[in-house]
Amino acid sequence: MIKLQNLLIVFVSISFSPSIISQKLINCTRSCPGAQFIFVPYPFGFSSGCQIQLNCTADGSVLIGEFPVQQINPDGLTVGLPAMCGRPVDSLSHLNGEHYAPVSTNGILMENCMDQKNNCIIAATTWGTSFEDLNCSVIQDRRSNRSLSCYSGDTTRMFLDHENITNMGCQYLFSGVASEISGNNSEGVSLDVQVVKLGWWLKGSCDCSGDAVCTKILSPSDGSDGYRCRCKSGIDGDGYTASSGCGEAKGSMGATRRFIIGLSRGIAGSCSCCL
Repeated sequence: MIKLQNLLIVFVSISFSPSIISQKLINCTRSCPGAQFIFVPYPFGFSSGCQIQLNCTADGSVLIGEFPVQQINPDGLTVGLPAMCGRPVDSLSHLNGEHYAPVSTNGILMENCMDQKNNCIIAATTWGTSFEDLNCSVIQDRRSNRSLSCYSGDTTRMFLDHENITNMGCQYLFSGVASEISGNNSEGVSLDVQVVKLGWWLKGSCDCSGDAVCTKILSPSDGSDGYRCRCKSGIDGDGYTASSGCGEAKGSMGATRRFIIGLSRGIAGSCSCCL
């Protein structure tokens, strides 16, 4: 079943106790200047004092490079990658940063590749139907010699190998399909089309609060150590000692507050394609 995801930015629990707010937090602008009520959670923000800096436009859109951020959660980011012909394949490098990179379960769709790899974890019939529903054709046009290739990474690894994608010699970055697969095959696959999912991390060794679980990450960009924190089940907070840490149990009337803001700028059904 294909599941098209509305744009949503999820803001994890943030404690406002002055005793735990560090100088780094004070020097980080977490609200998008273009939108009065758009806030992002630690470690994200919009100024140089933030651990992971994002961009925002005058109308309040949150961006990584030129791509809109649809969702932020403790495990990853969802970024819009609308179908488009003629987009330089180098644009994909904007999604490979010091603190984030596409995860291996994405299907990256590219045009006119010299090396036609057939390693996409998403069956062509599945994602092909997805783009047909969006009035896009993904069938090779023999007259213009245009073709679409789908690349996925090794699912035993966390991130896509950017060098492997580069070595395919593709001309254009068409779109992306993010998948979640249940079981050992694609029978239980759930797809988000025109998006790519990124894993993110902070550099260094684990700096999580006592009631948090630390996920260690090896940066795909330089091989350095990284990590993410998450409070244990049933406990509020973001898990980072430099931020709210982990506080009271969820649902209690403490100082911890949670923000959830939904944005209604869906991209489902919109695409610019010329295959």
